Amino acid sequence: MKQIIIFLSLFLSQIFATQNLKDGFGEDYYNLDTEEKRKIFFVKMNAMFDESFKEIAKEQDFINAFFKQANKDGFRTADQENLEKLLELKEKYRVQNLFDYYEYKKRIAPIPKSMGIAQALVESATGTSRFAREANNLFGEWTWGDKGLIPDSRHPKKKHKIKIFDSLQDSVNSYVLNLNRHFAYADFREARYKDMKEGKKIQGLEAIKTLHAYSELKGHYIELVIKVINKYNLEKYDNLNSKPSLELFKTKN
Repeated sequence: MKQIIIFLSLFLSQIFATQNLKDGFGEDYYNLDTEEKRKIFFVKMNAMFDESFKEIAKEQDFINAFFKQANKDGFRTADQENLEKLLELKEKYRVQNLFDYYEYKKRIAPIPKSMGIAQALVESATGTSRFAREANNLFGEWTWGDKGLIPDSRHPKKKHKIKIFDSLQDSVNSYVLNLNRHFAYADFREARYKDMKEGKKIQGLEAIKTLHAYSELKGHYIELVIKVINKYNLEKYDNLNSKPSLELFKTKN
């Protein structure tokens, strides 16, 4: 019986992880017990980060190819289409110098999945919060535009809203881009680049310690995310492709 339950858990996890759920996780998800929701949440988040990283990989390939060719040509003859693409990436990642190769390297890179999954779990209450269900917002991102949800606990003098996304994937993409370009997360990018130069891949427990500006709770928030990463052994996702496994669902005692 136990093996049947485990098999069904994996089967359900794979279904929820591969569905294109534009409007949240789907109503069936919210009828599951806490443990089942968490399993599916982890698998789905892993898959969405992989999807986000695919675009980053394409951008990295373009940057490497562009500067390799530009160095050969002494930056004298550059293809107009490639220059326009470089300009797009400059604006997207807020790079000051158009030809600052190392700044592109610092900003165009994946983030540790373990950190992202833990933050999403905390910020969205495992995908069950009002913001996750009504706005596809997994990370509590704010906006000051017309479109957004007003937080119930917002201070009367504040004007921010919770940003509304068309899909969960859009929320993940926005979170990754935010860490890769916002001035508040320069320490994270520096730490990641330092590891990159040493041939290492930054892990979640190291990375979260750099996000002092992510939450008004400051150190308490970082401690909370660290506890979540440790409790659910989330660093196993940092070097993992999007394939569910029984090993993924083991937690630390």
